[in-house]
Amino acid sequence: MKAHSHPFDPGLQPVFSGLASTSLDKLPDSRELFFGLIHSSEHPEILPQAYCYLKQQFWEVEQLYGEQLSRVYQPDCLAQLNVKSTQTPLKNHEDLSHYAPVILTEFYSLSAVSQAATSLSPLAVDIMAVYLKLTGSDSYVPLFKGLLQLCGLNLPALHSRAFIQQADIDDSLFNFAVLQLAFILHCRTFFAEMLGFTLACCQTALFSEDDVSEPVHQFIASRQRLLSAQIPAITAIIEDYIGLFPEHTATLWYRVQSGFYLYQQQVQCCQLAQHYDSLSPQQAIVQLLQRIAPKAVGHHGNIKLADKGLDEWFAQDPFKGEEFQAALKQSAYINKTMPERSVLLKLFDFGGPMFGVLNQAEKQLLRAWILEGAVTLSSQWDKPEKIPFALPHYDCKVTADVTQYSQLNHRQLYYYLINADVFPGVLSKARQHVHNVLWRAQCLNRLPFKHYSHPVFADYIQGIYQAEVDNYQPLKAAPRLSKQAYIWGIEQFAPAILTDGCWLQHCKQLSFCANSTIGDILFKIYEDETGNGILEQNHPFIYQQLLDSVGINLAPLHSQAFSEYSGFIDSAFDIPVYLMAISKFPSAFLPELLGLNMAIEISGLGKVYLRLAQELKFYGINPAIVNVHISIDNVATGHTALAVKAIQHYMDDILARQGKQAMQNHWRRIYTGYCSLQSVGTVFKYALIVKYWLKKDKAPN
Repeated sequence: MKAHSHPFDPGLQPVFSGLASTSLDKLPDSRELFFGLIHSSEHPEILPQAYCYLKQQFWEVEQLYGEQLSRVYQPDCLAQLNVKSTQTPLKNHEDLSHYAPVILTEFYSLSAVSQAATSLSPLAVDIMAVYLKLTGSDSYVPLFKGLLQLCGLNLPALHSRAFIQQADIDDSLFNFAVLQLAFILHCRTFFAEMLGFTLACCQTALFSEDDVSEPVHQFIASRQRLLSAQIPAITAIIEDYIGLFPEHTATLWYRVQSGFYLYQQQVQCCQLAQHYDSLSPQQAIVQLLQRIAPKAVGHHGNIKLADKGLDEWFAQDPFKGEEFQAALKQSAYINKTMPERSVLLKLFDFGGPMFGVLNQAEKQLLRAWILEGAVTLSSQWDKPEKIPFALPHYDCKVTADVTQYSQLNHRQLYYYLINADVFPGVLSKARQHVHNVLWRAQCLNRLPFKHYSHPVFADYIQGIYQAEVDNYQPLKAAPRLSKQAYIWGIEQFAPAILTDGCWLQHCKQLSFCANSTIGDILFKIYEDETGNGILEQNHPFIYQQLLDSVGINLAPLHSQAFSEYSGFIDSAFDIPVYLMAISKFPSAFLPELLGLNMAIEISGLGKVYLRLAQELKFYGINPAIVNVHISIDNVATGHTALAVKAIQHYMDDILARQGKQAMQNHWRRIYTGYCSLQSVGTVFKYALIVKYWLKKDKAPN
């Protein structure tokens, strides 16, 4: 793969192993994809499937909206990009509940934009600012959930199989949700399209307010008011992004529009499914043909149906839909013995001459019409378990990954882990690395107390903190180390601190699962680490400013040149490689992640950081990165307090669901995670001293 100078480079494309690529001949149906994407950290095979699903959807958009997609970009183009879909009427509260797959997965892809590879990008910070406004105190999601509970509509948990087995929720709504979830995994590859998709979402008044109850009206109004308020920010981000790559302006504008129209297409599919819900397939097909027939004239040459040219059929005014259906039923296009294998269906599949003419919902309708007579109407159209919605065959071309990950050292792994969305083959190596680190940590450390309880744990953490504070001695003379020693140390910590917060970069996935409260607590810490949508408060940005101030110039963080920089000692990558590796599996290693997070947050308090801030200041080096951790990691209300709270929530949950013995077992795992930070950093700690003195001895006098 060629080098990319920017973390959102338009040319970014993922590579997949041969084993992963073999699963792409036939994608799972949208419900199975939804389930896999909700649990994506434990289903690596979903990454190439999600990629191909997105590619397929954009291919269809190109076929459907090709005439509207422009490659000419002008400053006012975005202002002219307006939604054309109509609002969805809601007959009752149950209609609204059917949109749960869509509403409960909206905008999560924006949170995924902020990751280790993009930590220094103003674009990622601006996207995070939008996300925090959409999900903050004004969020409409609590209104949605409360409305369902008020009406006695208790949906299965989002992460459960029962959720995807709800037959009364149309497949088109799961298709819609799958797109939103797929963007999470491939937000950098499809960044332009995701921005267009988000803009369309913010512009679209999805639901009609006509004839709805007051609580539903409040939800609809709240949602649209919040979304509309984000349009200026999203528009500015798109303009900034296109402006970064003047040589790709036309292509990026085309891709932004593709995402915009994809959202519209999905809305139309859902509305179409809802509209045809009360019609027989025959009635629905008549309406569909009446709509598309006038636009089909002139495209069929000498093709005939019942001795009449297709163009002649389509040119009739009014179009004789029932006669056309009868003729089509008797033609060779319909396989009367095995109707599900009819040639007519294949014409609209990928590779067929009519691919892109019908959207997913319309193709499902066509299938129901062809099968009419074999199954009753309600079972054909309303019940997906009788006729499952299957994605059409899509021969997704993917680039093969030939990297031998098992042979990589930590310096090399750093590059692949920071770009794991592009090199998902590294995940197997990452998981094994985490297991190795945790095994060593468990073997080398004994529990500080055997039986966990909240008071005992709180006292233990308070004791560690108090000991650090008590050992602090203010700086009274010149530091023992020279200014050059501190500058060298600043350089060596760059791989770790330029990815500050990376151990929590995927914890938002927990919000989909049973550990949603814990996921929210951890993500609050991650929001702070990345600046809460404010560049000047972004920890990697603060550290980059420190590097600039002392004259340390490094290659872009996401580039291979960064990890290959000869100025770094090899062990400088030990800690960040472990942190990025464990971040990829927030569900599987949740207790260890909680312990690790506790260790990281409390390490920023006490004598070490207090003294370091004074020593840096003594030499005229800006201690901002140290000071921000001293304040934000505080034990009263800061990250240390949140880390304790997350562990307590987790242990309460384990106790309630699995009992006391299981809780003690999980305490062992949490403490192993806590000790893993020290374990993985030991070599670096000593190498930092030894390498500096060796370097100093070699320096000319």
